Amino acid sequence: MSTSATRILRERIVLIFDFDDTLGPSTTETYFKHLGLPYDDFAARLEQRQQDIWQYPLAKADLLREYSHREDSPITRRSMEDFGREFPLFPGADKLVDCLKDYAADRDEDVRLEFVLLTAGFKTIPESSIIGEQFDRVYGGELEFDHDGRILSARRVISHVDKVHYIKQLVEGLDLDKASELENTYIDHDPNNNYVPMAQVIYVGDGSSDMSAFQVVESGGGVAVAINPEGDSWENYKKMSRGRRVHNLEDADYREDSDLIQTLTLGIDMMISRIKLLRLGEDD
Repeated sequence: MSTSATRILRERIVLIFDFDDTLGPSTTETYFKHLGLPYDDFAARLEQRQQDIWQYPLAKADLLREYSHREDSPITRRSMEDFGREFPLFPGADKLVDCLKDYAADRDEDVRLEFVLLTAGFKTIPESSIIGEQFDRVYGGELEFDHDGRILSARRVISHVDKVHYIKQLVEGLDLDKASELENTYIDHDPNNNYVPMAQVIYVGDGSSDMSAFQVVESGGGVAVAINPEGDSWENYKKMSRGRRVHNLEDADYREDSDLIQTLTLGIDMMISRIKLLRLGEDD
């Protein structure tokens, strides 16, 4: 019997993934190696700017701009997009969307899975990748290019803290293209109008940069999964407070019989059971 005492029913599950070291290796480092450029120099200069109190995304964008304007530089919008189309994802990641959608459909054909890419990096390469084409939404930093495809500046940055705001606003159903606007951040929002309950969100990230996202998802009843791209001991564990612990830590293997896929399907099972329970409250 439906009453005002029952929780809202939303027949969707939202899976949010980071990109670098989650679905594939470090974007910038892999891109530099692809172009035959020395990455160590870029990384050292980036680290120096951070020590000089540059915000990381802005420091990275400005260095990419500088490299892009060197004589005969291969760093252009076109080369980024071309590289994105052949980006080396982790094993099985190219089949991830179909695998999980088929799994959910077998258990409840009325529950929809939505896939969101949320990266603090610049999205030109991820957006052009197989994952970028398969995911429902892609959010990340954005670069401004000139008419020759050279980088001019950053036009949007997403810090690791901003990720929390994006997740909360996605849950609330607000316009994420205005995620930094005050009316979105502080709007008086009725939870009964939420796009999806946080308890039906799965967040997958690789470590320290995702810990705030882990915390907000877990505290709302969702599932957070940490990816260990190296496949050995996870160095970020010592940086985690108890409130930021995750449901599981798995190697970066998305093949159908992997422990990571089992973790994700168990999370989906749990959320489908929740939706079925809430349906009972909606029945007349």
